[in-house]
Amino acid sequence: MLAHYRDLGGPGGILGFPTSDETWTADGAGSYNDFAGSGGASIYWSQATGAWSLHGEIRAKYLAVGGEPVLGFPTTDENGTPAGVGRYNHFNGAGGASIYWTPGTGAHEVQGAIRSRWAQLGWETGPGYPVTDETGTPDGVGRYNHFTKDTSIYFTPATGAHAVKGLIRDKWIALGWEGGLGYPTTDETSTPDGVGRYNHFNRAGGASIYWTPSTGAHAIQGAIRSQWASLGWETGLGYPTTDESVTPDGIGRYNHFSKSASIYWTPATGARAVYGAIRDKWASLGWERSPLGYPTSNEYSVPGGRRNDFQHGYITWNSATGTTAVTYT
Repeated sequence: MLAHYRDLGGPGGILGFPTSDETWTADGAGSYNDFAGSGGASIYWSQATGAWSLHGEIRAKYLAVGGEPVLGFPTTDENGTPAGVGRYNHFNGAGGASIYWTPGTGAHEVQGAIRSRWAQLGWETGPGYPVTDETGTPDGVGRYNHFTKDTSIYFTPATGAHAVKGLIRDKWIALGWEGGLGYPTTDETSTPDGVGRYNHFNRAGGASIYWTPSTGAHAIQGAIRSQWASLGWETGLGYPTTDESVTPDGIGRYNHFSKSASIYWTPATGARAVYGAIRDKWASLGWERSPLGYPTSNEYSVPGGRRNDFQHGYITWNSATGTTAVTYT
């Protein structure tokens, strides 16, 4: 500890004069000295980590969150980030821990699985700097940190740690955070066609938010999402252009999609897809409020064309003429 103090300039360095004797930590695993440097300073030592310094707002945060019993012993001095904006110390707490500081954000700690995911995504050059400490979610199940680049990383034991950001994060927030669609089960990911982005979530029955520049971010979930997935996700009916919404009669739920398609669901009919010319005809008749009611089948092949069945009839499309016909039953 004395050797490191001298390396940092001794009394004339950033740490200043000592204000305590060397003192053992409560668990006996290491020791520390406090110093009079601006904002307060300390050197912590353990056999496993060696001697490293803390000072200023990072030290204050370290002590505020519980110090060595929570974050472990420092494994670095305070260092500048590569961009020169922030400062940080790393610690040897279980799963790893860090405190990052910038003038705009203050000092915040990141640890464990959330810190590992943050590191994988590029540290501060990816999601940005932390603007919260790791915090428990209102339901007591998960943990999270928010970051400066409109990004959050959420963790639960069941889902692991995943990042949600940008417009997808805005939509998730609008729908109630984890209380709406559940916790993220993926990071934001590119779709196979390279056009869109998505996150999946763990709400019962499954949930996702998909985004493209032309459609914006929309949520799809449960039975409607399962039907959409069975039809090829975005390569089938296209991207959602609405969130799952309640029908005007209050009975059903639906999503519209970018390829002139919709999926409608009711408890009695399940989730059924309608698209193209048949959808156009059904829409012209008044959607589910028409005499046909809700769809009871996906579109399927019949001799000479295609057909959708409805609660009170069916619509057929003639491939030779391109016309549709409505039959009531």
